[in-house]
Amino acid sequence: MLYLSYISDTDGGKPSLLLSDKSVKLLDDALFYLEEKTGIYINPYGTTKVYPDHQKILINYLSNNKDDEIKKLLAYFREAVSQDEIILADGD
Repeated sequence: MLYLSYISDTDGGKPSLLLSDKSVKLLDDALFYLEEKTGIYINPYGTTKVYPDHQKILINYLSNNKDDEIKKLLAYFREAVSQDEIILADGD
């Protein structure tokens, strides 16, 4: 599972998202693509900061994905980008 939250969220009041292992597996190609483009790898078993520029790359890469959880992820990223938020991706 991968838990996403705004790094600025100190009281739990800002949006967050929990992705299932199935959805994280669907992200494999996108995560490798991000690593190739930026050198940043979102480790599904660790903690990574995902900056707005990285979120934009993932939005573009995943924009045609039809999985419901991935669509929620895209909406989450779009909202975070519009607020210039850094996302903390915490995997287990």
